[in-house]
Amino acid sequence: MYTILDNAELLTFAEIKAKYDGKWVFMTNCEFSDGNALVHAIPRITADRKWDSYDTGIYDVYDDEEIYGRSTSVPFYDLGSFLGSITFVVKGGNAVEAGNVHV
Repeated sequence: MYTILDNAELLTFAEIKAKYDGKWVFMTNCEFSDGNALVHAIPRITADRKWDSYDTGIYDVYDDEEIYGRSTSVPFYDLGSFLGSITFVVKGGNAVEAGNVHV
């Protein structure tokens, strides 16, 4: 599920991270440091997953760099829960369920 942020305002990276912890954030009007770190931006859309509802064309609204400047997105959700669900299966084996591998 995504949310369009109606009261979009320019925030620093630290402010965006604190305000939208646990979300994926699509931003415009981005300014980056010489090392390519995000300095500040305007959060436009938050979502539970990266590019949620992309097929609706919602992100195309912000595709004009002359109006919205540079854009980027950042995940502020915990990737550990996702990574903990990955099961590696040896060649020739199969995974009946996570943690239960048969060879």
